[in-house]
Amino acid sequence: MLEDLISRHLDEGDAFSNASTLIYMGKTRDGNRIGRGIYIAKHRGSACSEEIVPYTIDDRGLSLTSR
Repeated sequence: MLEDLISRHLDEGDAFSNASTLIYMGKTRDGNRIGRGIYIAKHRGSACSEEIVPYTIDDRGLSLTSR
């Protein structure tokens, strides 16, 4: 679940701690529905939203869904 990835703390020795950008993609739960969400965990040098953005994947590719 995406919430589990977000809540995981990055330690200084963690391989991801030196990354410039971390993008988490995972499953989300909204009541009885399971969906997909994307979250920018870290983007050095730029501000980024703390929002989990729903997305879909179809034959045209990935589409972000605004709430």
